[in-house]
Amino acid sequence: MKQFTIRDGVPVVMRDGVTLFGDLWLPEGEGPFPVLLQRTPYRREDIHGAQYISALEFQSALRRGMAVMVQDTRGRFASEGEFVPFAFEGRDGVDTIAWLRRQDFCNGQVGMFGASYVGATQVLAAAENPPGLEAIAPQLTTARHGESWTWRGGATELGFLMLWIIEALAPPDLERRLASLPAEQAGRLTALMHALQRDPQAGFARLPLLDADLAALAPYATQWFDERRAQAASGDREHLDAIAKCRPAMLVTAGWNDLFLEGSLELFRTARGRHDDPAAVRDRLLIGPWSHGNPKDWQGAFWHGPEASTAGLSDVQLDFFEAVFSGGVPSGPMVRYFRTGSNSWHDASDWPVPATGERCLYLDGDSLSEAVPALDFERRWISDPSNPVPTSGGATFLPGLLLGRNSGPMPQDAVEARSDVVTFTSAPLDTDLDVTGSVEARLFVTSDAATADWTARLCEVTPDGRSSGIVDGILRWKKPHGEDGPFEVTVTLGHISHLFAKSSRLRLQVASSNFPRFDRNPQSGTAPERATAADFRSARHTVLGGPVMPSCLRLPVTTGFGLG
Repeated sequence: MKQFTIRDGVPVVMRDGVTLFGDLWLPEGEGPFPVLLQRTPYRREDIHGAQYISALEFQSALRRGMAVMVQDTRGRFASEGEFVPFAFEGRDGVDTIAWLRRQDFCNGQVGMFGASYVGATQVLAAAENPPGLEAIAPQLTTARHGESWTWRGGATELGFLMLWIIEALAPPDLERRLASLPAEQAGRLTALMHALQRDPQAGFARLPLLDADLAALAPYATQWFDERRAQAASGDREHLDAIAKCRPAMLVTAGWNDLFLEGSLELFRTARGRHDDPAAVRDRLLIGPWSHGNPKDWQGAFWHGPEASTAGLSDVQLDFFEAVFSGGVPSGPMVRYFRTGSNSWHDASDWPVPATGERCLYLDGDSLSEAVPALDFERRWISDPSNPVPTSGGATFLPGLLLGRNSGPMPQDAVEARSDVVTFTSAPLDTDLDVTGSVEARLFVTSDAATADWTARLCEVTPDGRSSGIVDGILRWKKPHGEDGPFEVTVTLGHISHLFAKSSRLRLQVASSNFPRFDRNPQSGTAPERATAADFRSARHTVLGGPVMPSCLRLPVTTGFGLG
């Protein structure tokens, strides 16, 4: 028996006259109904993006008496206008919500859902605080689209951005523009796009990274591949202040292996900060082991068990929307997170998890120790931008949206065998160690280059010697003019929840590149996006430790710690 009706190609006119088109699903019955809205740049008919990645079953929503609308965003597929990433999503979201509330089928309540850029459309609409937007359920996304989306620690998320351009953004954009381009340029840009799609690795390695053809293929790339913007991004709050004042409840879904994890947690903490009374908080945080393009139970080289899948996420979202639409507070804990290692779900009353303590492991020669070293030491390596340390797992987008199989925990043997990677390893643990929170490496360093990248990765080493990456980060650093150091730097690796097993060891990797996840630092002072091979310089980098310069690994520990 049919339980819904569909209206295809519903036009909605924006305030500037541009018309956006969407498809509308209406439940049986007279209504009016609350409406769940998804605004996507990835083609509204694509069931993979609209339903699978978003983990929300339309038929389940319809059975619960909620209408669903999926709309092509401005300048994408059926919708009119020019697509400029992020630029129009706030006001177009407001206009679409206002249109929905004027329709007979809508009861005046709107919720939004979806992942990645579709999550960004929610955040940008919520930042406008429009009447009728009661709740959003952003997944694997951020509130800032500079730091935590485009850049991290001053470096550019090259692998993600290039794949986003060549897999998702450029093909439909170029198709819309071809007729208006000179024939020679149209042919050249089409050939470039096809070449990048056939061989993304060549795209990552192109020199210079940003040239006139890439800028013509993807005009927004000129803002993304920009050293000055990358260096300034960490201090730009973007939409956080508006989010801190807006009204919609938020169900934030994050993934430990997602490149937007830090932005997701920042979004939740900002929303959570709107309320002093925990009992009144309608916001919820769900963190699984997932990566971008791979919301599955298998991450990297590890299977996390059947409990790690997103099979139940549709009901979680619909329960959340029902509670908010009815004027209530969603049931269940404020925070639910998956701990890898034990492969188990846990509840918490807030985030960060209360009662977590910080412990430090100090770098000592090639070891990690609970005691501050008694003697000074240094570890040196030569970093060559023409032969960078290859990306091996972590919060990446590699090899692309529909796979993501190279993200997450991956073996580190080949990386650790390189001469430009130094490691520090603990004694075996004498008990299980629960690390839940943000991991940092505080390092005392010197370099003979004017600029350097400091990368750090926390690994777990099994008793038989296998090393697997858990979390990693980067800091792009410029030497203070006229100073020789040593200098103290802090590399934020990021958040994890992982149970390191008894008898395993912790290992910290330190290096100066992680390519192609991050762009290469030429180490000559030339901006990375403009550098050619002639601008690359090898450089000597050093990590120091000892009683005066106690380089250390900072761990948020909830239970267990001792080293054998």
